[in-house]
Amino acid sequence: MLKCKRRNQRQRKKRKLKDGKGNSAMDWAGLPRDILVMIFEKLSLVDCMSVDSVCKQWSNILAELPNWKRGGFPWLLMSGQKDREMRTCASVLDNQSWEMELLEAYGAYVWGSFQDWLILVKDLGCYSLEVSLLNPFSTKRINLPNLWNFYHKMALSGSPAEENTIFAAIHSQNREIAFWIQGSKVWHKYRLEGTPFEDAVFCSGSLFLLCNDGNIFQFDATSIVSNIREDENATSISEIKIQFHEVRSLEINSQHVLKYLVDSSGEVLLVCRYYSEKPDAIRETINFEIYSLDLGQMSWEKVDYLDDRIVFLGKCCSRSLSSSELGIGISNRIYFSNDDVAPWWNEWDSNHLKGLSSFFGLDNSSRKDWGTFLIDRDMNGNFCFRGNRDNWAPTWFTAPLWWYSKNIARQTNRYRHRHNL
Repeated sequence: MLKCKRRNQRQRKKRKLKDGKGNSAMDWAGLPRDILVMIFEKLSLVDCMSVDSVCKQWSNILAELPNWKRGGFPWLLMSGQKDREMRTCASVLDNQSWEMELLEAYGAYVWGSFQDWLILVKDLGCYSLEVSLLNPFSTKRINLPNLWNFYHKMALSGSPAEENTIFAAIHSQNREIAFWIQGSKVWHKYRLEGTPFEDAVFCSGSLFLLCNDGNIFQFDATSIVSNIREDENATSISEIKIQFHEVRSLEINSQHVLKYLVDSSGEVLLVCRYYSEKPDAIRETINFEIYSLDLGQMSWEKVDYLDDRIVFLGKCCSRSLSSSELGIGISNRIYFSNDDVAPWWNEWDSNHLKGLSSFFGLDNSSRKDWGTFLIDRDMNGNFCFRGNRDNWAPTWFTAPLWWYSKNIARQTNRYRHRHNL
């Protein structure tokens, strides 16, 4: 009797593995785990989301992979909402916006980001800022010492959760950088001689500072950490390994240009954003130029094509991503936020922007908070982006792949689909 029952079970299983034409069908869910891992590791982020919805077994395997934990999609977090529990987020790649609950960020400005971490600032008055980093997806938080409010950007050398990640607050006009690492009680200041610098980025173990004239200061990240560890209570540091590079081949004749440094897979890019010089053309972008830093030749080399790269530009956070790794059919373009031409302004200094259009009797209805520049199409001199005069620029951040798949793709109550942009 028992043998008959087992034989019937085997026969039913065989019938399940037959398709409508009588051919044997593959039991994909039953593939060995190692094979599935090899396949999933080669998939784009978009394909990973499709795999996640197939079955629980595949979803569990994906959850263990580094790309699933670290990968994600670039989003914009809109400004002017520090006193709201729900913040508006915009996905420029699929032209959607969402409301996301950020109770932990209530009362704070979003100063910038590093991947899925937000840099939060509360203006305490008396030129003092309360600074912290928040991961809204894991709810982890890192509190930093208070900081003077004249710094205009913070750059990070790696994930905030890592022990030796460097936090660098930048003040271009004073040529000053304040460093902090976890475990330190204070900010450690360092001042440079020479002309003011315009932007900073960590890339391949160094901090690069861009001077007004296109020259570069290069700080060795390891020497910054070792000097801070020697005396974590010192408010200044002096013994850092620094190189100064006089870099050729950068001729910029306009005074209305904002310069961004971007880490692009270990390559330092300089993106120049040109604004209209007309007196009434407030926040009108008319062109972009891209250069690559060649330290061997000590020159800025013009870049006319980005291959499969996409650059996302913002005053406090810029990044470069691969379209093939994302799994999207667009590349060779720049997505940019509505930055002001002055790099040293911050949102908490921008109350003058509110009602600016109506004060001067200007039409702001068609102005936008972000735009797109196609490298091979918009460099013909006819490009013009008219930015929103009344709002501070939004901030780029990364929506993690695991979170996007489980919350946005499935439209739960906590992350509500709002409307098309």
